[in-house]
Formats: sequence, structure tokens, C-alpha cells
Amino acid sequence: MDETILVLDDNYDFLTNIELILEMEGYRVLAARSSAEALALLKQTTPDLIISDIMMPEMDGYEFYQHVRQSPELLSIPFIFLTAKGDREDIRFGKRLGVDDYLTKPLEPNDLLIAVESKLRRLREIKASSRQED
Repeated sequence: MDETILVLDDNYDFLTNIELILEMEGYRVLAARSSAEALALLKQTTPDLIISDIMMPEMDGYEFYQHVRQSPELLSIPFIFLTAKGDREDIRFGKRLGVDDYLTKPLEPNDLLIAVESKLRRLREIKASSRQED
């Protein structure tokens, strides 16, 4: 597996734990503690998947998501919110924005891995299909 995942969370301990879980599964992880840091990483590389917290200072996860979706080259990247905002209205709002998945904290590592693998599998299928059409 050589897929790259960008993880954005302002909580250092949580970010480190997510990074460890994903790296143990063979993923390459780019970790960012702010939206500005994540946007700078996106200028350097295009990840296969983005996981973002919502509640962050300066630019929250909703704004970060909308900023990412404004870039045509980032439009097809699966995007998962991973947040403590677990009220039904919060979840509905995230899904209404168009996020690919919405996971809540505290998190079971297997739930994260299932969501990540299913989104990446779908992305691989789409890429394979578009290559066949060319």
C-alpha cells in the first residue's frame, strides 16, 4: 500500500494516535495541526484521502473542506470528518456539505480503518474505470 492520507487535527495527542494507527496499516500519513499547515501540504502533494477535525481555531473543518473542494485537482479526493461534534444536526450538516464520511470521537480504530479502506477502495475503482475508458 502506498496511499497517502492527510490528517488534520489541532490536538497533538489525537493526531499522533491517528497517525500511528494508519501507519501501522501501511499508509503514508501527512499530519497537520492547522488548516493553514494542511493547505500548505496540499500545495506540495496530492493525498489519496483527507481526514479532518471540525473544531479548530482560525479555519474550522467546514471552511477547510469548502476550500479543498474549490480546487479542481482536489475535487475527487475522498474527505472524512473525524470530530467530537456528534449531534445529529452536526452530522447532517457535514453530510449536506458533501463529505464522504463522518466519524465521531471517541473513535474505535477499526471504525477508522473500515472507513479509510472503503473510501480508498472506491477511489481505486473509479481510477481503474476511467483508465479503461481512455
